[in-house]
Amino acid sequence: MAAASKPLQTPSADAEDKTYQDQPMLPTLPDDEKADMDPQPAAAGVSKVEAFNRVLYQSGRKGKILLWSLAISIALTMFVYAFDQGITTTIFAPWATSSFGQHANLAAVSTASQIIRAVSKPFIGKMADITSRPTTYVIVLVFYVVGFVVAASAQTFPGYTVGMCFTAAGKSGLDLLSDIIVGDLTVLEWRGFFGALLSLPFIVTVPLNGFITSGLEDNWRWGMGMFAIMVPVLLTPAIITLYSMQIRGKKLGMTTMAGSKQQRTGKVDSDGLTRRGWLRALYDGIIEIDLLGLILLGFAFAMILMPFTLRKGAKGGWTNPSIIAMLVIGFVIFGLFALYEIYLAPKPMMTRRILFNRAFLAAVTVNVFSQMASSVRNTYFFSYINVITPWSTYVQTIFIGITTIGLCLVSPIVGLLQRSTHRYKTLMVFGNATKLIAYGLLIEGGVTEMTRHTGKLVASQLIFCLGSFSVVGARVGSQASVPHEDMASIISLLSLWSTLGSSVGGAIAAAIWTDMMPTQLALKVPNANAALVKKLYGSISVITAYDFNDPIRQGAIRAYSFTSGRLAVCALCLSVVPLLATFFMPNFYLGKQQNAVTNKGLDGEVVKTPAFEPTESPADAKWHHKLRDLYRRDAH
Repeated sequence: MAAASKPLQTPSADAEDKTYQDQPMLPTLPDDEKADMDPQPAAAGVSKVEAFNRVLYQSGRKGKILLWSLAISIALTMFVYAFDQGITTTIFAPWATSSFGQHANLAAVSTASQIIRAVSKPFIGKMADITSRPTTYVIVLVFYVVGFVVAASAQTFPGYTVGMCFTAAGKSGLDLLSDIIVGDLTVLEWRGFFGALLSLPFIVTVPLNGFITSGLEDNWRWGMGMFAIMVPVLLTPAIITLYSMQIRGKKLGMTTMAGSKQQRTGKVDSDGLTRRGWLRALYDGIIEIDLLGLILLGFAFAMILMPFTLRKGAKGGWTNPSIIAMLVIGFVIFGLFALYEIYLAPKPMMTRRILFNRAFLAAVTVNVFSQMASSVRNTYFFSYINVITPWSTYVQTIFIGITTIGLCLVSPIVGLLQRSTHRYKTLMVFGNATKLIAYGLLIEGGVTEMTRHTGKLVASQLIFCLGSFSVVGARVGSQASVPHEDMASIISLLSLWSTLGSSVGGAIAAAIWTDMMPTQLALKVPNANAALVKKLYGSISVITAYDFNDPIRQGAIRAYSFTSGRLAVCALCLSVVPLLATFFMPNFYLGKQQNAVTNKGLDGEVVKTPAFEPTESPADAKWHHKLRDLYRRDAH
């Protein structure tokens, strides 16, 4: 990260530390920057953050120790996040739902948790602004621990679902806060690379996950429960480091990026808020977070999507009065949400500035449909692999993790390519195009079933790794399109809609699965009666208990292949949209600026960047040259 900052001449490390300790004031700034600071308290607060960034990067031993401590502690938080993501939702969740005889409702749990995770994003982002980064980590930790304790000890399916919804809020906070901190401390040309480093722990955890799942195959409860112990241990260093950073900033009379937005915008000093100030900040936070809008949005999506996962078990299906009522209420609430946002919300979730931000809208479209397609395929993918292969649990876990490892290895390379080319748009086009190939490989031509060919399955998993070219580009491009003070909001909003896209994908998968799978099991399993079909449909463990060559197991394999093939076709169609949306992304220059709007570096100094210039005058340019220039331009 040091490479991303501008060097500052200092006499010595110890002397620099002493200078800042003895003089708790801002370092001398250029006259033009002073002029920007003096009239506006907000500018003064931002300048204090920039000054503290200089201390971190250029004040010698103590600053470097804080930076390295922060980097290591964030790595530990992402390590536990990687463990969680690698096995709880993909491996333990199918086993847990099967233990309750509710495997078909796996998508219902996924949809509920995804909605909770989505609406938690803006809430946690604003919480980090109202309180501070470390205080928000403490809140996230509480959600994590409570959720896993409840899920691991649940004796009923509803109890398990409640626990997973609590953990969803915790997961939401971990990845969001890590992204915000990386954005605080990196310039655009390195943003993709250092953001990608957050995913490197997955490379270690995926092989370990295989051993863990093999050892806990008959005891998913311990698999969930161990995170209630691991998360506090691995999250504590980040909390301590960020609080230490706040204390150091307070001693220097400066504001750190770990502080609250009130401090960082200059509304209060580094001493923080009084009791009355906290109450005012809480009220302002409820307004800024658009709490009522988030509640309406969450309820609307829940009411609309849950019928897709529950209707098969309801008497009469779509004609069931409860299912109809949920849909009607859902659309009514969504309409109320839209009206509230347009006419009543003091601070709408999607402000005019965001609604007309082309980079954000394009990135949202790319991420929403990518997540939707991925969720359609992934919701029952482990169940499919579990049923159709005679592999051990370890091998199945490693196979599912191939894409995760690949994404984590490719992402830093994408970040380095962005550093080298200073652009990201063409890389995104490439990444989204490769996803079409990966989904296509899963589909057996002519029969539209999901392939059972090991070579095609592995090739597809490997090609999905190239999706990093799109993921990293959308993240950096959207963050580049807003000033620093709006970065946390843009990250949380992008995550909000992306996660809602994932919940829609889970609902689509559930609708296809619950419609087709019982019928296919009845058709494909020889001599199947209603009782046997119900058992096979309710639990993958019942299916895998049969020998691989048993006619019942083979019939179930054919049923799974047919139904999963429809899921793959649906995912392929959805993945066309991100490719088209990428062409509408602006192509900002990624240089030493923190963002492409103010073009200021981390130290607050203006950074000069090359402006886009058409190769020919518009009057002389041919149509394909105009199209090329339109593709290359970096304007909003």
